[in-house]
Formats: sequence, structure tokens, C-alpha cells
Amino acid sequence: MTEPPWLEAPRRQLLAMRPRLPHAVLVQGPAGWGQERLAGVVALELLGLDRSRTAAEVAHPDLRWLAPENGAIRVDAVRALVEFLVQTPQLAARKVAVLAAAERMNANAANALLKTLEEPPAESFVIACTGQPGRLLPTIRSRCQRIEVRPGAPADVLAWLAAAGADAEQASYLAVEHGGAPFAALAALEREQAPLWPTLAAAGRDASRIGALAEERREEDLADLAGRWLCILHWQLRRLVERAEATRTLLGFAADLALVRQTASLNPALNKPLQLRRLLLRWRELWPLLPPAPPRLEGLG
Repeated sequence: MTEPPWLEAPRRQLLAMRPRLPHAVLVQGPAGWGQERLAGVVALELLGLDRSRTAAEVAHPDLRWLAPENGAIRVDAVRALVEFLVQTPQLAARKVAVLAAAERMNANAANALLKTLEEPPAESFVIACTGQPGRLLPTIRSRCQRIEVRPGAPADVLAWLAAAGADAEQASYLAVEHGGAPFAALAALEREQAPLWPTLAAAGRDASRIGALAEERREEDLADLAGRWLCILHWQLRRLVERAEATRTLLGFAADLALVRQTASLNPALNKPLQLRRLLLRWRELWPLLPPAPPRLEGLG
């Protein structure tokens, strides 16, 4: 896979520090823009390994990759990481540990990591990644050199997704549905997730199809569907800045979607087809208020 152009500047910034690389680096930016990818490439380069490999899958005695399990990074996993860092490097000149989604550390895990950041072992490096730096302890943030990942241009995102083998129209729809985040869109493409927009467009144009459309989506996660629907709606609301009444009406529907998303995430037994039919019927009523153009990524720039 080709490297995204928006990651090149922070990669060079990190590697320029190599002679005096800080013990801890925090790679932060909007979720889904490749913080973990950047950390993995840099980790491989620091260890003299082939950067075309996937760092999370590399078996190397001087590299550890720690990611959340069941939504959290717990203290035992961090303690094992700390134990790894204090050991002498076996093959490389240094040891490198990568923490993916570092904001998922629970309180005990964060405190365990903080201790090693305060007294770092020699020739050990920690690269923490986050899309939500505000959820990390301020003391952890203050002990890390911060590297910013900034969103790339829509054209660069579409070109990168196309290079990964994505159909242009499908990639554009999915990118919008995932808030413009290219790595989230790529993950959706890899699991063959069908874009939501064709369903919404069909429901908006033909009320008689709503029952069948809801049934087609019944096996999908309702909280995820509502979240993607919200991203589409936010894209459309940006094009209604001079239509205050339509904006207010659509914001009311956005609040309904947000409530369904929250409820579905807490109650897996929620009747998904019933909720989808209700939402699609309301969407059909709102269809005349929506911008005529479909939500495509190029419109985000």
C-alpha cells in the first residue's frame, strides 16, 4: 500500500529527531487519519526493518504493539509493556513500543505508563497514538513530544483510496459516511461495507420501498448506521447555511438519529427494522429539504 501524502510531513519530522529522539512521542490528530500507520512506519524504520510491512503484525524481539482489547487497554498489558522496555535490546540498537488508541487506557494502566515515562529506560522508545488527546492524562501528554497528523485534501484521500483498489464512487460515499477519515473508509471497504447513501436516496425518492430497504439493512449494527447517517446529514447541513428553517428541521432529525445511536449502543435487543422504517419514513418527509447533490468527498474541501 502506498503511503498517504498527508503522513509524509509528520514522518519526516519524527525521523529528523532520530539523533535525539525523545523517549516518548504522542502522535495525535483526528481519528481515522492514520496515526497508527505513521507510528508503525516510524517504528519499523527505527529498528531497521522493511517499512512496507505492517508493524502490528511483525514478530520482532525489540518491537511491541499494544492495542485495546474489548475496547480498553488494561493495567496488566501496560505492565507487560513496561517490563519489555526495561530489557536489553536483542537484535536492534533500541526497543520500540507502540500504543494504538492510547486514550483507551484505564486509570490504572495510564498511571503504570506514567511511571516509565517519568524514569525512561535507556534506548527505549514509546510511540503513543490517539485521536482523542483530551482523554489522556495531562501528565502523560506533558511527558511526550507531540506530533500532529493533519487531514489531507479530499483529492489526496480519493487518490489514495483508489490506489488501494477502491471504486471511486463507493470510496467517496464511504469517506463522507465516516467523517472524511480515509483509514476508516478503507476499513469499511475491506470489510465490504455497503455505502448507506444509495439506501437513503432510494427511500427519499420512493416511499413504497422503505419497508424493503429497512429489511435489507436489518443485519447491520444500528448504532453504526445511525452514526454514518449523522455524518451524511452533517455534510448536507453545511450546504444549507442560508436556509435557516430547513436547517432547524434537519437538526431535529439529527437529534433523533443521535438518540437512536446512543440507545442502540446500550440496548442490542432494540428492534432494528422497526427503528429503521421509522427513521426512513421521516427521512422521506425531509427529502425535499435536502441539497440536490449526493454527498461526495470532493464536496468536503
